[in-house]
Amino acid sequence: MLGSASTVSCYIMARNKGHDGTLTSTIVMLTTVGCALTLTMWLWVLRSGGFVA
Repeated sequence: MLGSASTVSCYIMARNKGHDGTLTSTIVMLTTVGCALTLTMWLWVLRSGGFVA
């Protein structure tokens, strides 16, 4: 989620270099979903521990 600007450029660079756009977009989607889940998990852990108000 925090690297969304780089995901757009990764897809465009892969297409311009002749690589598979479907694979690139799938990887971008999976990493974005994974980041959303782990970011939420870490915020919950920090809040539960009292480190974040």
